[in-house]
Amino acid sequence: MIRSFLPVGQGAFYTEQFDSGVNIVYDCGSSTSKSAVEKQIACTFEPRERIQAVFISHLHEDHINGLPYLLSHCCVERLYLPFLTEEEILLTRLIARLENAESAFLSKLLVDPYGAVQDYTLQNDTMTPDIFYVMPPDSTRRPGGNVASVSSGEMLTVLDSGIPSDWTFIPFNFQNAQRSKSFFRGLKKNGYDKKTLQSYLETSDIFSYDWDDLKRIYQKYAPGSLNSNSLVVYSGPRSESGRAVQPYRFFMPDLSDPQSGRQNGYPDGFLFLGDYDAGAKDSWPELTDHLADYMPFVGTVQVPHHGSMHNYNEELSCGQFILIISAGYQNKYKHPHTKVLKDMLMKRAVHFWITEHAGTMVQFRIEEN
Repeated sequence: MIRSFLPVGQGAFYTEQFDSGVNIVYDCGSSTSKSAVEKQIACTFEPRERIQAVFISHLHEDHINGLPYLLSHCCVERLYLPFLTEEEILLTRLIARLENAESAFLSKLLVDPYGAVQDYTLQNDTMTPDIFYVMPPDSTRRPGGNVASVSSGEMLTVLDSGIPSDWTFIPFNFQNAQRSKSFFRGLKKNGYDKKTLQSYLETSDIFSYDWDDLKRIYQKYAPGSLNSNSLVVYSGPRSESGRAVQPYRFFMPDLSDPQSGRQNGYPDGFLFLGDYDAGAKDSWPELTDHLADYMPFVGTVQVPHHGSMHNYNEELSCGQFILIISAGYQNKYKHPHTKVLKDMLMKRAVHFWITEHAGTMVQFRIEEN
């Protein structure tokens, strides 16, 4: 299997391509350049090539704005999204409007995901991709309409065909309730109720309301990130597989001595974090507890939220993981944060910063049993 972290700038577009022809995609967007994502899609996949699963961490433009092109270029079979409540949908739309990043595709995907996907599905295909909401842990709710659901922590056995028998995919939908509640409290304190906010979003006159005031509240009550949900996905060996913990190695050159270098072995599992709030109190232990049987197999981790210090946890630099940061070369958010980079360097954690520049692409070859 080839695992690729592709250069799209401030966003994410990752793939796992198994020897059998099974293709998996993690996020598909960029705020640096939507055309950069489309270029990588065209370079990575042949027209009409089948993609068995696409996982979207959360519904922000920098993670989904390449999805329409992917749907029109390839034959996507399954799309996995984090389930959002009505309040979280309102919050996602409001943030997009505050950041001037609400597209027609995003608006429709939030309220009618099947219809939004159907608009871009290849015309010669007879089926629109199956869409699955990943429910939060312990949730008893079930979505309606044409969207099915899977539980957090559930092995996706539907993807077993064509992948090694000892490999699995496990999604989790973790809600970031604390920051969103703080933001809504701030809005209420300043005289904004949910009905008023909804009317703001439905108007076509963006100058009718004081968006600067809403931005001020946003920045005061929800610093860093306000992603109410972020889908986390483990891709790697099953816990009962008996697979060796360190089955692949790569060579790191020693720049002080071109004739030598050091060989490093890492587990072959991958942990896709999207914009997961690993920096919040108890959030990293919550995640690792849920994945306790699989953490020994995790060797590559996406650093959440493009290396923001608000979402970073120092446990990521423990030495077990190769760390992947996706961030634009000169992005306005100053990601990755210097404190994040300093922690990685001080602990000698192996890390790669994937930008929009072609030379920053990183690929690993994972030997399949």
